[in-house]
Amino acid sequence: METHILVIVYTTFFIAAFIKGLTGLGFVSLCLPVIALFIKLEQAIPLVVLPSLLSNVMIIYQTGRLKQSLRRFWLLYVSALPGIYAGVLILNMVGNYAAKIILGVLSIAYSLLLLLRIEIAIPERKERILSVPVGLTNGFLNGLTGTQIIPMLPYLLSLKLDRNGMINAINLGFTISITVLLIIFGKFNLISLETLKYSILGAIPVAAGIYLGGKLRYKVSEERFRMAVLLILIVIGINLIFNV
Repeated sequence: METHILVIVYTTFFIAAFIKGLTGLGFVSLCLPVIALFIKLEQAIPLVVLPSLLSNVMIIYQTGRLKQSLRRFWLLYVSALPGIYAGVLILNMVGNYAAKIILGVLSIAYSLLLLLRIEIAIPERKERILSVPVGLTNGFLNGLTGTQIIPMLPYLLSLKLDRNGMINAINLGFTISITVLLIIFGKFNLISLETLKYSILGAIPVAAGIYLGGKLRYKVSEERFRMAVLLILIVIGINLIFNV
């Protein structure tokens, strides 16, 4: 991988990790579309796997509530697993073109969802019923595009969890999914030793970004910062769709 590409990748890792440290969300949603502008998506997804895993583990450690999330959302997490396999299978078949368009659409959809402050409340009696389709769909889109946000984030937001509860629940789901994704990538030979090396080195900017963002999480207003990030994601999504 060329030096200027590595500089872009690691700079993007740091910025995305800092934003995740600050907000608890957004590492893959921010860095993957940017990196996919410079290399193929099937190369970009394995590259962000280990840094994403590290960012999730650090956020879970910062927020706590691991046991509570496992007890409440285990069905959601388990349901994602077959979806991940199906998504990677299709990615291996269709290649870069369709997946980039889907990732662009998902980036725009995720951004608009939060910008428009769309809120849906799910009654507690329907939570378990919806866990399976939400988990399955989330896993499929994760395997196909590398994004982990849609529809898990809207689902968890609709349950009206407190801030740390929501951040912990979604990052635990991310951690389980990304671990499975790494195993499946190995099965399909989609991750090389060179990619693995660059991915491991990415742990340095990611750890620094998560640490610094976490320090500022309760000291800085997130609203304007998140707004700017979401607008950037929309621009990136449009660029991905029209430049495949």
